[in-house]
Amino acid sequence: MRTMKDSGIKWIGQIPESWGVWRMKHLAKSPLQYGANATGIEFDPDLPRYIRITDITPDRKLSNDGKQSLPENIAKDFLLENEDLLFARSGATSGKSFFYNDSYGKCCFAGYLIRFRADGRKANSRFLYYYTLTRAYEYWTQEIFIQATIQNISAEKYDNLVFAIPSSLDEQKRIVEYLDSKCSEIDTLIAAKEKTNALLRERRQSIIYEAVTKGLDPSAPMKDSGVEWIGKIPTTWNTIRAKHVAAISNGSDPRTEGDTPVYGSGSESFRTCGEFKEGPAVLIGRKGATLHIPHYVEGKYWNVDTAFDVKTNEAVFLLKYYYYAAICFDYKLYISTTTLPSMTQTNYGNMYLPFPVVEEQKQIVNHIEKTILQIDQLITNYKASIQKLKEYRQSLIFEAVTGKIEV
Repeated sequence: MRTMKDSGIKWIGQIPESWGVWRMKHLAKSPLQYGANATGIEFDPDLPRYIRITDITPDRKLSNDGKQSLPENIAKDFLLENEDLLFARSGATSGKSFFYNDSYGKCCFAGYLIRFRADGRKANSRFLYYYTLTRAYEYWTQEIFIQATIQNISAEKYDNLVFAIPSSLDEQKRIVEYLDSKCSEIDTLIAAKEKTNALLRERRQSIIYEAVTKGLDPSAPMKDSGVEWIGKIPTTWNTIRAKHVAAISNGSDPRTEGDTPVYGSGSESFRTCGEFKEGPAVLIGRKGATLHIPHYVEGKYWNVDTAFDVKTNEAVFLLKYYYYAAICFDYKLYISTTTLPSMTQTNYGNMYLPFPVVEEQKQIVNHIEKTILQIDQLITNYKASIQKLKEYRQSLIFEAVTGKIEV
């Protein structure tokens, strides 16, 4: 067993006796550099790709959506070299890192990113990159945010980021190769579970859609509903505009404090208020990325103006049936074509719904809830398993890059 010593850094802890503690600026081949302060142009494979913060995915790869380029005369001072590291310096993604290699092709980088180029005589760039994937690195970024009171990490702050590294480049390389292999195995497991979970969600969606729009009798004669997202419906059904069976109300900011859950378009409870509405109700988004995610709420609640709440005349149209129909809406047919996708109260009110008699609605709701129960449990189990694998991966990286396990 190796002799350990205190690193002197609370989020790193003990490190092997032979390892050293270095600041980033002392491991750099050249000073850290801010990216180009320029507007990208339409992507051209003959020009350098322009990497912006938004191009870096949560799993630290480059997205192929919305690619842009920069002209050579602007890009030339910001071209990346193999094994450069990029760091996000401001906004919600501050601290996010990216490891560049030649397989991405010729690239340059934008102004909200900072480039670090390692001195290969002192440090393996990928070893340093692995450290930025650890909980310890997250602690460091949070410490910076607390001190600065904003989510911003300047080049000067990155200069003083501390790494614990072996003095031997061979040992650094060995740790990198170990992590490349182990993380690849874990990522393969995660990808397989995520694929299975995606298939389960598709199956769940299909069950709901088929029941809501086609009913429970597969032999029932069908007719065209005249509504694109609904398609064919049983001949005994009709369609109806939501405004004729539902009351759709906009939310507002609560004026007092209290103990009532408050929901936005993502239906995330974020504060409490003294005034409230009584559920049950369906919360539907007004704008943003959560338009397609309705929520069924019970008890007292309040919704802010990023969400509408819906209540129905239960004698003719069940609220739960509306909720399952809302899961199936093709929002693209109705959203306003603005920079931020949005739905108006009028759009929701004019949306057509499949309309069986209320007794059949009850049967459909019961069928859906009974059928998807097992699927929902499987989805929950897979999500938990994926999260555990991600936590194990992060822990393994930390143990390796701080020398707590010997590789």
